[in-house]
Amino acid sequence: MSQDSKNITVVVEETKAQDKKKSYIKESGKQILAIAEEHGLDAQLNNEQIDTTALERALQRERKRRELRQKNLESIMKAAYGSCKNESAGQPDPDWLHRFFDMAQEIHSPMMQKLWAQVLKREVTNPGSTSMKALQILHDMSPKEAQILQRAASLACSFGSDSSKKLFIGVKTKGSIFTLGKRISTHTVSLGAHQLPYSSLLVLMELGLVHASELESGEIEMAAPLPILYQGRQMTLQTHQKSTTLLYYRFTPTGNELCRLLGNKPNNDYWEQVTLLLQQTFAIHSDNKGSVNHSA
Repeated sequence: MSQDSKNITVVVEETKAQDKKKSYIKESGKQILAIAEEHGLDAQLNNEQIDTTALERALQRERKRRELRQKNLESIMKAAYGSCKNESAGQPDPDWLHRFFDMAQEIHSPMMQKLWAQVLKREVTNPGSTSMKALQILHDMSPKEAQILQRAASLACSFGSDSSKKLFIGVKTKGSIFTLGKRISTHTVSLGAHQLPYSSLLVLMELGLVHASELESGEIEMAAPLPILYQGRQMTLQTHQKSTTLLYYRFTPTGNELCRLLGNKPNNDYWEQVTLLLQQTFAIHSDNKGSVNHSA
């Protein structure tokens, strides 16, 4: 290729890059203008003569904002009412209800409005079930963060006498001095394979919904079956191997509140993998599917 051809190619590529940059700036400007017009903040962006005062424009914008807040609350009330099935109900605390309306009126996303409707429905059927702290976290939560919480809640289980929600991740066993090979054996299931990578766990930790460290249960007694509850399904585990523990992440009290709010929505693929992993160490007895006896 000649030097002139190379120069032409470079110029063409630079021109394309400049055109793309100009197009990006132009489109960005259009988007900013559209946002300004929607929220009544475009007075200084248009070349037209301004025929209203700043105070008049502010009052008009505040009126639109109040109308939108009212529509948000009405949408949430409609969704909450539509979810009712004639359950027994109580009276929410007046202070709680006042705080709820103050926060809920700022929720614009239809997906998040459905979540707030569930909060109200739960508080009516079970007054005191959602704390002010949980409301505040929910208010500050983005739709993306709410989706992460929903995915985590679908993996949550509880075991033993502790009813708090946990994210099960594995089993650790310690062999005796007569055991050949490794004395400590750890088998884990990947949360990332079920749309909950470690980066998502960090989000939940930063929100104060999951404790920051991985935890290990106490040694599971060989004589006493260990109950485990997953999304409304109950089974018991019985180990025939000493020094067996479970590995997990634990939800905080606020995380527990929000998980209960979301209800039971099992991830069957995840639980199938968990069951296969547990079968390597435990005899599993399930009320739903009879007994499955496997032991290491």
